[in-house]
Amino acid sequence: MRLKQSDLKPYMVYRRIIVTEPDGTTYEEEDPNGHTIRANVQPAGGKLMVELYGERLAYILTAYVEIGTDIQESDRACIYVATDRTPDYKVVAIRRWNTHYVVDFEKVRT
Repeated sequence: MRLKQSDLKPYMVYRRIIVTEPDGTTYEEEDPNGHTIRANVQPAGGKLMVELYGERLAYILTAYVEIGTDIQESDRACIYVATDRTPDYKVVAIRRWNTHYVVDFEKVRT
């Protein structure tokens, strides 16, 4: 299956970086320099997804992304919020198909 170019929309993705405080405490935050990916984002569904995520399925989106896109698990993405705000989804799984990646995003609950 090839991805239809007119279905791909731009989304900002931010890497997770580990920050070390002067006292030695470490924590994760988003890299302020994000990059844009083009993806076809849809609500997740299906029998397999129900088995994988159960009740969390309501908070899962599936994105179809072209091969060669720079994306990793635990990256954060701005799907339904403006790019200058805190990302609202995180990457929980990436599956490679022949011509594209299938990426699962989970809503970040604060």
